[in-house]
Amino acid sequence: MTEQPRTPSSIVDELSRMGKLVAQAVQSAWESEERKKLEAEIAEGMRKFSDELATAARKAGESDAAKQLRAQAEKVVAEVKESDITEEIRKGLLVGLEALNQELGKLVERLEPKKTPASEPTSSSTAEPPPESTAE
Repeated sequence: MTEQPRTPSSIVDELSRMGKLVAQAVQSAWESEERKKLEAEIAEGMRKFSDELATAARKAGESDAAKQLRAQAEKVVAEVKESDITEEIRKGLLVGLEALNQELGKLVERLEPKKTPASEPTSSSTAEPPPESTAE
């Protein structure tokens, strides 16, 4: 009982299909209500966190140590407010997808049959230039 090996073209087709499905999944996840709710929840949590820090800083007193602590806390609050968590997630996702696509591209290149001079057309008018490779 021998199983027929899959041809490289069917693997390429499946990788292409997987790429499209991953793209759809990412887009669906990005546009999902769950992501929007999470973003709103994080924003609300950050606002409350900021409010609590500001309240604590006001109540800390007027000593030099308290003033210094208040300044540091306000700086942290400002940095937290300025940070865009959604953008950080997007950047991380983009880096991961780029790496995955690069590795999938390498796999496809290894699986595609190599052209030999005997299998290339002899007429220069019908010959196509070789595909550009992205060597890194």
